Amino acid sequence: MQARLGSPVVEVSYPEGGFTPGLALRLRCADRSEVFLKAADLALPMASHYRAEAVVGEHLPSVIAPELWWSVESHGWIVNAFEAVLGGEPELRPGPADLPGVLDVVGSLERELTPCPAPVGEAGETLSLLAGHWERLAAAPAGPDAWRTARRAWLTEMDDRDLLVKAAAGDTLVHCDLRADNMLVDAERVRVLDWSWAARGAAWVDAAFFVPQLILAGHSPAKAEAELGARVPAWRVADPKAVSMFAVAITGYCPGTRCTAPVADWVRTGAGRRRPAGGGSTTGSADAAERRGLGGRSGRG
Repeated sequence: MQARLGSPVVEVSYPEGGFTPGLALRLRCADRSEVFLKAADLALPMASHYRAEAVVGEHLPSVIAPELWWSVESHGWIVNAFEAVLGGEPELRPGPADLPGVLDVVGSLERELTPCPAPVGEAGETLSLLAGHWERLAAAPAGPDAWRTARRAWLTEMDDRDLLVKAAAGDTLVHCDLRADNMLVDAERVRVLDWSWAARGAAWVDAAFFVPQLILAGHSPAKAEAELGARVPAWRVADPKAVSMFAVAITGYCPGTRCTAPVADWVRTGAGRRRPAGGGSTTGSADAAERRGLGGRSGRG
């Protein structure tokens, strides 16, 4: 690595955060250059994510993500070298100044990454992993959640893997894991990190992944959708039923985790049905969806 850097390393720091078992290093060299390295043992299953990130990184504009300088596999390791960007994780809760810039970069993804510039798989492959769990949950004994118990049939019908995969089809490079800890805000802009789950799909998919993050940060479901609708064009024109199916799927995917209750509120109060095309705000709920036929023929509680 030192040979590639071209100058002796004089300082090493270890940024906080991250969930993968690889290394994350910030290096400062004698010539005052800096680089951010991510490295993993090729024997680890997660090494495939580092390879994927290197493939995608070659095609990302610097306005969206830190520049990938090089990637190498040697001595049983993969190492990705990125532009070192100073900054921190943005704050998503209501009020802080970070949020407009974060939403602006989410809104820019469709413009900057369409048509899909990287050789990646389809977003439907990722979403298919989220869907299909409500059938198993519906077969479990009834729990204390009366709303969910009363609408098991509707939730199971909306949790349609094939329809969700079809709805996610498109020609934008989508991140598929948008969270605050996958973003970096500095004095000038917000950039998106960790593109190992990137895929080709509909631009609304990334906005849908971001709604639960806003809800977990303290926004109501209605406010989260309104914030996205104000700054993310793809969200304003997303198919309401597709968004509802996504919300149902992700709720079924993570039962019992800290995200379950807040995201379930998104389903209960009308996921995807507050944004008529062109903006504005309407009200809705899963009950209203059933009455309008979005939930199909069954599931009336």
